[in-house]
Amino acid sequence: MTRSVGALVIVLACLSWLSGNPKSTIRGQIADSEGAAIANARVLIHWDSSGSTVGLGDNIGIKQDVIVATDTSGQYSANVPPGFYDVFVSAGAFTPTAAKVRVKEGEATIFSTKLKADPLVSKEIGHDVYPAQK
Repeated sequence: MTRSVGALVIVLACLSWLSGNPKSTIRGQIADSEGAAIANARVLIHWDSSGSTVGLGDNIGIKQDVIVATDTSGQYSANVPPGFYDVFVSAGAFTPTAAKVRVKEGEATIFSTKLKADPLVSKEIGHDVYPAQK
């Protein structure tokens, strides 16, 4: 019976959030290791339901993954319900990264990161595919 009540609380909280409660967001900037903005990086936001099954009422989340791309200045933003999220960031020629973030109701959670150039891609592009000019 407790699980049913907990699930009902989560469903009602999510419906309440969707109906116009203050927006919670994850936003930030994605840059390379030198600090230059990375345009068109992909940011995948995946809800971690841990805790919601044991009554953590503010881990509302959403079951669908949210995918956004960074703009020309490397900025991204996504409106999501409060909860725990895994944020995965990838961009061509860079090593992907991931982190867990907590979004609180009505607040903007900032997650910015710097991606490192992937050594495999650098090697292939720099030496094997396009040899250095003499």
